[in-house]
Amino acid sequence: MKMWFFTVYSRLRQSILESVEYSLPHSFYIGLIGTIGFPLYYWVWSYAFPQPYESLTLRLVGSLLFLGLALLKFWPDWLRPYTTLYWLLTMIYSLPFFFMYMLLMNEGNITWGMSMTAALSILILVAYNWVSFVTMLSSGSVLALTAYILTTDKIIFSNYLSQLPVYLFLIVAGSAFYFPYRVKQEKLKVLASVGAEISHELRTPLMTIRNHTYGLSKNLPELLRVYKLAQANNLTTPPLRPDVFMALERSIQQIDNEVRHSNTVIDMLLMNVRKPKINTEEFGYFSMSDIIRQAIDRYPFDSSRERSIIRVDLNKDFCFLGSDILMMHVIFNLIKNALVFTNSNPEANIEITLDNADDTNRIYFRDNGRGVAPKDKNSIFENFYSSGNQVIGTGTGIGLSFCKKILATFNASIKCESELEKFTKFILTFPQLKPSSN
Repeated sequence: MKMWFFTVYSRLRQSILESVEYSLPHSFYIGLIGTIGFPLYYWVWSYAFPQPYESLTLRLVGSLLFLGLALLKFWPDWLRPYTTLYWLLTMIYSLPFFFMYMLLMNEGNITWGMSMTAALSILILVAYNWVSFVTMLSSGSVLALTAYILTTDKIIFSNYLSQLPVYLFLIVAGSAFYFPYRVKQEKLKVLASVGAEISHELRTPLMTIRNHTYGLSKNLPELLRVYKLAQANNLTTPPLRPDVFMALERSIQQIDNEVRHSNTVIDMLLMNVRKPKINTEEFGYFSMSDIIRQAIDRYPFDSSRERSIIRVDLNKDFCFLGSDILMMHVIFNLIKNALVFTNSNPEANIEITLDNADDTNRIYFRDNGRGVAPKDKNSIFENFYSSGNQVIGTGTGIGLSFCKKILATFNASIKCESELEKFTKFILTFPQLKPSSN
């Protein structure tokens, strides 16, 4: 029992902390709106459009609570540990408690029915996750019902109960659409932030290595020439073996290749997690075969075997209107995806084919890897979706989503065909350009 209670408490506490962390950066503006809004609407519902029941006292309490949020940065140090509790109490009082109590006191009239709908919508935005939402809504509702029963002689629930299905629909639909979206957006923000930090930390030493490599490439051949001349005149002992000479001559190119490899990987990761700035006015016309060749040349393969399993048929070349850099990263992602799914196949094969059919241009990207389950084919283009057939730790789950978004800006599309343990084929469809456009 204690373990269950501790688990529930820990989950609830973490959810509340996430909600507070999300909202507090905007505390001044939230507090300002609440501080002004509570007394302002007292005038609206009392004089401009009079309602059966109003309470200046309840509104002033809400206004003072929001004023505390607006002045949060001026709180003394001894009060700051109570920030989370204060935020939670303010949200519970000002949204579910106040609006439900006023709805009941006004016998569920249309004005307060609409106000309650707005309050629930705001609560969904504020709560950040469903655990916080349920906690705040249930707490505020119980307090509102208790206060209503204790402060009125004539208890009427009929109007409220008739509106309850509308509120339930809003809660279920709003939560289902908004909470998963918010989680995905926060993940993207974290990935972008971490990616930017890692890239900064890595690019500096990589640039230093590349600069030193450039210096070596200029001076090492002369040093080796002098060494050979000294050796010919018996001025060196002991002599270097021929294989050492060959290793030295190859090492500079290998180092440079590894640096380019690392920079390309960093570019791929950053391109996927960031929202690339797409200006369609800067789009140009590009040869797809040229883009694919460049992408294969630049892709950071881990071994010569990986490079050798890729076969291309680019005879039916076509032009597309878009960005060469973004299209290259689409190809990068598809190559990476195919390599992941064929890594356990000793007879791995990846085919890239261009074709023209039915007034469209197409790229067929086929591999003989593990395949994609039927239940996953419609979901693999969603952010952070990882199929059950995916090897854990092989990716972030955003590569195919990136491809779909970029292709949409080119007026193109992507779909997947697959059979488990047989093949996976991605079909990229582009519109055929009019001759005058080329």
